[in-house]
Parts: sequence; structure tokens; C-alpha cells
Amino acid sequence: MRIKNSKSWVSYSLTQSAVYSLLLLGMAFVARMLLHSYIEPYAPFHFFIVACLFIAYFFGYQLALIGVLISVLVGNYFFIRPYVQFGPISTTDLIQFFTFASVAVIAIYVIEQLQRTAYSRNMVVKIMKSRHKISLQRENDRLYFAKKQNQSWAILEGILTSFDEIVLLKYGAANVRLEPLFLALAHSPTYLLAQDEWQTLVHPDDAAPLQAALDASHAPSPQKLSLRFSHDPAHTTHAVIVESNLFMNKPLKIVRLAKEATYG
Repeated sequence: MRIKNSKSWVSYSLTQSAVYSLLLLGMAFVARMLLHSYIEPYAPFHFFIVACLFIAYFFGYQLALIGVLISVLVGNYFFIRPYVQFGPISTTDLIQFFTFASVAVIAIYVIEQLQRTAYSRNMVVKIMKSRHKISLQRENDRLYFAKKQNQSWAILEGILTSFDEIVLLKYGAANVRLEPLFLALAHSPTYLLAQDEWQTLVHPDDAAPLQAALDASHAPSPQKLSLRFSHDPAHTTHAVIVESNLFMNKPLKIVRLAKEATYG
């Protein structure tokens, strides 16, 4: 992967970079000036080379090249005879200028390439980590929806395979849906009931617990109840189970006969 903005690897602003570069050059000048009486007339640019390399490493090649130009002028003015003035240029001076400039420019070029390469590698690693994170999130989403789908199919399979045992259903906030088994056990004279008319078919002592179980949002599942019907001449007590499920993000209540079912 090619990172086209690798030349923008510097994390400092232009103003900060310029100020810090001038400070580095100033430190190099002060250090050379303090040692001037001991090493003159040698090494007029050596401390400036170090400063320019630091500038290239932290702030980029552009300010480093400007630092090289400033170093040539300052070094020539203060540390090459005649001092504190620009004298005639000799062959020795030209060799020193060329040596300093060539070494500094080559080093700056190498540092710039290494910094761009390091920046590109870091960006590639960050992109790979980001893509890996997105991939994990998508995989988690896929597993989540697959789990939800499996749960939904399990609920549907339970309803379809034991449909004859289901007494009634309630899905979400919708009305209670009565199944044929309810009407048969209740000895209902009609199969068309009003919205809450089904409660009149249930024994008054059992209607309230059943309605509470259907309306409860955090009821235990399964919940065992006894159910009697008011029109049943035998007053048979039916053992029922209220199952609480979550189907398509809505609560689903299923009331079915217990396996041990009925007792008189």
C-alpha cells in the first residue's frame, strides 16, 4: 500500500518547527563559540551538521536545508578567517563548504526517506488494525443475528411441533389470541369473541393470575398455573405453563397445557 501523504509525517506546526529549529542552530552556534578559542580555525561547521540532522529528524527536510544555508553563512562569518566578516573565498574554504553541504544534504535526504517509510509503515499498521476491528465487529454482528435467527426458529419450531397443546398466545402489546384448544376446554358457545370476552370464560379466581402472567415483562419462564373455565360443568382444573420468549425483539407469551395436564 502506497501512502501518498507520507511527506506530512511531521507532527509539529510550522511555527513550532521554525522556533525549535532556530533554537537548535542557536545551541550549535553557542557551543562552537565557547570552543572557538580551543579548536579554531578547525571544524567551523561540525556543530551545525549535528543541529541540521536533528532538524531533519524532527521537523523535515525543508527546514533542515534552510538550516544548512544559515549554517554556511554563520560559520563563514564567525569561524573562518578573517573572523566576524566575510573575507575572500579560498580553495580551503570551498572544500569546507562543499564537504559540509554534501554531507548534510545526503544525511538529510536519508533521514527524510527513513521518516517517510516509518510513517507509511505506521499508517499501514493502523489501517490494518482498523480493518481487523471492523471485521471483528461485522463477525460479531453476524453471530449475533445468526443466534437471534436460531432462537426465532427454535420458538417457531416449538409452536408448530406442539400446536395442539397451546391454549393461547400473546405477542407484544397485541390482544390475546385464543387457540382452538382454549375454546374447546372452555365449552365456548361461539368462536368469535370480543377483545376481552375470553376472560369471562375463565374462572374468576384463575383469570387474574393468568392476566398478570401475560402482562408481566420479567416473569419467570416457564411459570406454572392452574386454569379452570366458568362454563365447564365438571369444573376441571387444567395445569398450564406460561412461557415467556423474545421473538423479533418483542415479548411472546405462550400458554400451553402441561404434560401432566388435567386433574379433577
